[in-house]
Amino acid sequence: TLPTPKQVQEFLADKDANKRDKLIDRLVETPEYSYYFANSWADVLRVKRGNNNQNQNRAFGTFAFHNWIRESIANDKPYDQFAREILAAIGDETKAPPTVWYRDMLKPEQFVDDACQLFLGVRVACAQCHHHPYEKWSQDDYWGMAAFFGMVGRKVSPTLGAVVQNQQARQIIYNKGNGNVQNKRTGLNAVMRPLDGPPVKLEPGEDPRHRLVDWMVDAKNPFFARAVANRYWAHFFGKGIVDPVDDMRVTNPPSNPELLDALAEDLVKNKYSLKHLVKVLVKSRTYQLAAMPNEFNKNDKKSFARYYPHRMSAEVLYDAISQVTNSPSTFPGLPQDKYAPNRAIMLPDEAFPSYFLDVFGRPQRISACECERVSEANLAQVLHLLNSQEIQSKLSRAGGRSELMLRDPRSDKEKVVELFVWAFARPPSEAQLNLALQNIQSNAKNRQLAYENIIWALINTKEFILVQ
Repeated sequence: TLPTPKQVQEFLADKDANKRDKLIDRLVETPEYSYYFANSWADVLRVKRGNNNQNQNRAFGTFAFHNWIRESIANDKPYDQFAREILAAIGDETKAPPTVWYRDMLKPEQFVDDACQLFLGVRVACAQCHHHPYEKWSQDDYWGMAAFFGMVGRKVSPTLGAVVQNQQARQIIYNKGNGNVQNKRTGLNAVMRPLDGPPVKLEPGEDPRHRLVDWMVDAKNPFFARAVANRYWAHFFGKGIVDPVDDMRVTNPPSNPELLDALAEDLVKNKYSLKHLVKVLVKSRTYQLAAMPNEFNKNDKKSFARYYPHRMSAEVLYDAISQVTNSPSTFPGLPQDKYAPNRAIMLPDEAFPSYFLDVFGRPQRISACECERVSEANLAQVLHLLNSQEIQSKLSRAGGRSELMLRDPRSDKEKVVELFVWAFARPPSEAQLNLALQNIQSNAKNRQLAYENIIWALINTKEFILVQ
């Protein structure tokens, strides 16, 4: 979320030497923090209704799961507990929203593929039918993991009347107490065993998924903490220590293994607090490095000797444009939140129609892969920002920023400076200020158009679009 001019001024006026760290501590407690990371986790957890908002009978569970994720992040639920409540979920979506994760995945193979990629950073799907071509994982390893999901049971619960409006039926997830998975290599029941771990023997009635999570969250597990530390590093630095973030293997080693190990150990030491992890990353000197390359780091692409610029995500960019133009957006069917209604980062799933979000890379949430969210630039994005009716409507909206500037009694210079602070959190250079003032003078008969031109120019710059 872009800072407001008031927030920028207050920060600059603060003489406290620790003001940056204190600001970070405040930001992780804001609603924006929980909404933003709920959106990020919802991508890989397949929080998806589908069918372009037509499938209303799925909306309740989808919204409930998104809200559960958001509340978990806001309350800094320990990451090991977060993973357990998803992987070992029982009940229905009204009392256990994480059961929605099981809604579209019906086979143990699907659970293995998503769980390993999402929580372990390991892609094992290849080992379902043959030995993994780039790793040591065999078919026995794959089906040993699948066996932990062999007792997942499902049954249908009737609708609870108006509580779940338009819901046809609700699925209950439970532990059957028996069941197995066939190893396709041997044709026999798979031996329940975690990756690189010993076989597991259950007590009568025990849910094997809890045994799987016990293995995952153990401090000695080589995957779990490292995977999430790498995922968050990639979020803040534009690239993972292991890249791609969910493809950790011997043949794709980390660029700085000591750093990744240290982050994982610190996370475990601090009881899997993701807020702590965020603070460690953004308070670091590395995160504060300039994006502008110099002669020593201009060719660096993996050592993080400088900051790697990347485009704002679709939802963040859309909200930034709405804020700068003072043109709030409306998404039909979005639950109204008293704090920040109608913001793209609040959207609980992918079913709300938006050409802007789609063209700027919003994922369809059909897999657990981060790669679904596209960050590369394309011509359609450029054209949409330059001359689409959607952007023009925001620029010229009644009560929008341009009209507010027109009615503002301050000098043109003061108002131009404020526009730059809205967009860039900095005042304009002398050349930029003079150019903007010339534009206002040349449009003296239509000063609102002059301010529309300035705002249009600002939101079409690299400085506005890129995180740098």
